[in-house]
Amino acid sequence: MSTYPPGARYFYMVTFEIDPADEALFNEIYETEHIPNITKVPGMLGVVRFRDHEANERGWLVYSALYYLERPDLPDTVEWKTESDKGRWAPLIRPRVKSRQRRLGRLADTL
Repeated sequence: MSTYPPGARYFYMVTFEIDPADEALFNEIYETEHIPNITKVPGMLGVVRFRDHEANERGWLVYSALYYLERPDLPDTVEWKTESDKGRWAPLIRPRVKSRQRRLGRLADTL
């Protein structure tokens, strides 16, 4: 049995590749600005972050964030995009990200 925040039925996973030289700035902005901003969006119930154990074959660090959501359309809403663009995330981090993959789906225990 899995444990999710109450009300969570969907997940949104974003995976980033970043240069090791940008890791400290990436984490500082993600933790102190990006996550606090995104958590203001109604229906965003929690987030867990991960970092792969080793750099990938290109030498980039791979980070992922798994967001718990009430509804699947949340990452495409104006509210989400507005909060995501606040602070230093858009001008400083987005240009440094080497690649980004997105996944969206239903939590298995809620099918």
